[in-house]
Amino acid sequence: MSEADDPGRPRGFIDATARFEYARLAGSIFLTAMTNQQAVLLAVVWEEAGFPHRDIGLLLAIYGIPLVLMSLFSGTVANTIGLLPTVRIGAVLTCLGLASLALTYDSFFGSLASRLVQGIGFALFHAPIMTYGTTRLTHERFVQLFGLLSAMAPLPYAFGPILAEYIYHGYGARVFFLLGCLPGLIALPLLWTVRPGEKAQPEVGGLMGLLTSRRIFLPMLAAVIYGSMFGFISAYMAPIMLERGLTVGAFFTAFTLSIFGVRLGLLGLIENVDRRLVVAGGAVILAIGLLLAAFARDASFAVAAGVVFGLGHSIGFPVISAWICDGTPPEKRAIPLALFNATFFAAITFVALPASLAIGRFGYVPVMVVIAGTGFLLAAVMVSAWSRRFRIP
Repeated sequence: MSEADDPGRPRGFIDATARFEYARLAGSIFLTAMTNQQAVLLAVVWEEAGFPHRDIGLLLAIYGIPLVLMSLFSGTVANTIGLLPTVRIGAVLTCLGLASLALTYDSFFGSLASRLVQGIGFALFHAPIMTYGTTRLTHERFVQLFGLLSAMAPLPYAFGPILAEYIYHGYGARVFFLLGCLPGLIALPLLWTVRPGEKAQPEVGGLMGLLTSRRIFLPMLAAVIYGSMFGFISAYMAPIMLERGLTVGAFFTAFTLSIFGVRLGLLGLIENVDRRLVVAGGAVILAIGLLLAAFARDASFAVAAGVVFGLGHSIGFPVISAWICDGTPPEKRAIPLALFNATFFAAITFVALPASLAIGRFGYVPVMVVIAGTGFLLAAVMVSAWSRRFRIP
């Protein structure tokens, strides 16, 4: 029986059970990401602990090494031991890494060790659980449903930074880190309530075959630019807001609600629009949002920046994720999605170190303007690539 001939199958899911598994996966991603997103205040915690800007930038950036390496090889790990075992190991390490910061946050090398554990954990969790999520979906509404699933990771930004700021300033760093790991612990049992997926199979040609494929160049370039802009916001928007006397939530709550709102409705409308045009439009909107954030001096301006930045991210990110999977069956998506996540996480984390050095010399605003410029440049590349189809040979 074909997908279209099965009246009992919810539209977009492989069967009726998959819809409820999808909901539990969304809850697991949200809760684990809520634990992981405590990083938005790390720059503040380490600054108040007396760390110089150079050390803070290094600690923020060094997290990217295990995150990127393990993201890159998470597909291989999943192909070996299975998607769900990989996800479960990653979730446990994510919680352990954050909780250990309660003991190590005031030590450079202790913080370094905790962040390495957390980076390995989230890398092993994120790409495999998103890959498992795609095995619950059909081609119908794929971009919309995958976009909603991926929206669960940034959703805690809607209120997490406000709560984190309150707990940190009210109860101190140790309580902040210990309470921060509770959502991830609550998520763990959910990961044992879903069916084992089909055993993941390697992409034809493996990772090297994928790396040499011309089809991934544009989505990987987009992952770098989108990741750099998102990484700057994740690392430095909290201290920027606090320096200007604004609450952290003014930007992050608006940003996250914008992401979730757009993915509930707009993604269905752009499901069949050319990937390059969608990514170009998202990059322009991201750049505008970053420019608004650069000059935000009051709460209303910060909220507007968050809404615009969230709109750009929510349009582009799930489309890039789907783009890298185009033409790949679900059981072979572990390595393509691992490569995408490794590239995106590399951009998110490694932008912190050069940004911190540039901020120390030039200040926040010039650095944000330069990073926003990369969004406009990416849009030009995407539109140029799209327009070549109309050129007469």
